[in-house]
Amino acid sequence: MKRGYDLKRTTMRDVANRLGVSVSTVSRALNNPTVISVGTRERILKAVEESGYIRNNLARGLALKTSHLIGMMVSDISNPFFSEIARGVHDVARGKSYVIALCNTDRRVENEEVFSRTLLENQVAGLIFVGGTMGERHLKSLRDNNVPFVIAGRRTKALSAPTVAVDNVAVGYQATHYLIGLGHKRIMFLSGPSDSATSRDRKRGYLDAMQANGLSPLVAEGDFKMETGFSLASRLVGEKKRPSAVFAANDMMAIGLIMGLTNLRLKIPGNVAVVGCDDIPMARLIKPTLTTIKIPMYEIGTRAMSMLITLLENEQELTSQTILLGCELTIRESAG
Repeated sequence: MKRGYDLKRTTMRDVANRLGVSVSTVSRALNNPTVISVGTRERILKAVEESGYIRNNLARGLALKTSHLIGMMVSDISNPFFSEIARGVHDVARGKSYVIALCNTDRRVENEEVFSRTLLENQVAGLIFVGGTMGERHLKSLRDNNVPFVIAGRRTKALSAPTVAVDNVAVGYQATHYLIGLGHKRIMFLSGPSDSATSRDRKRGYLDAMQANGLSPLVAEGDFKMETGFSLASRLVGEKKRPSAVFAANDMMAIGLIMGLTNLRLKIPGNVAVVGCDDIPMARLIKPTLTTIKIPMYEIGTRAMSMLITLLENEQELTSQTILLGCELTIRESAG
């Protein structure tokens, strides 16, 4: 039994021989149809469809020194925050006839560097980094070599680079200020990984709000994963001076915390109020529903891809342009 893909592909010459025309005529019909008659073009397109001919866009791109392939590196595709940004990138790319090559980096700098090199070796036109821990040395190398790239979903302070994100310091401050306004004084911040700029900025906002109101900070280290929040619930149950509220650096941890607290029969928000950040779809489904800061994830993706297309099609040099999108507090049931 024959298995696998048939590597003997139909070529442009096969199509030309079938119709009794030159290879250049077939090429013009596919790439520059205005220079041949409508009848000839229709005959060629019909033959192309019947023969199963597939254009080699990589080879064509090399010849024309153009490419419509974009490399997108996502720090954790299983996280709805990043996957929604990626969806926005993809939708704009598709509308402009660009193709996305997606790489999941698992938040590892070495993966970002290896994937970047591999993608560039395969003639991608540009790169989009969705989240991640992009090393400044790596980004500087891309910039110095005139590689077009855009950062989506996080800010990098050590290097000026095209960026679409939100002001995460303001996000952290807003969430904490809301809990303080409800009368909470013992407010815990459940952080993401220490190497995450997003988590660091949200923590900075939390600390600023606590300090401004003369309150002592309580910080628990996390990793953006649901299991972290679930585990924290068991720890909180055993504490004599339990926090009355928890602000989690993302919804995944907040949802895990709600599940853990509910499993231990603690009332939310009666015993512990919970606020998350991002407004992923599950925030509206968990019971009680999650109060959270709504981050425009999809728009971050669409704006980032549009920015990259502008760089590519206008042949602009990399700029330090940063677009910061607005966020809003979405009040539901988990905080009172």
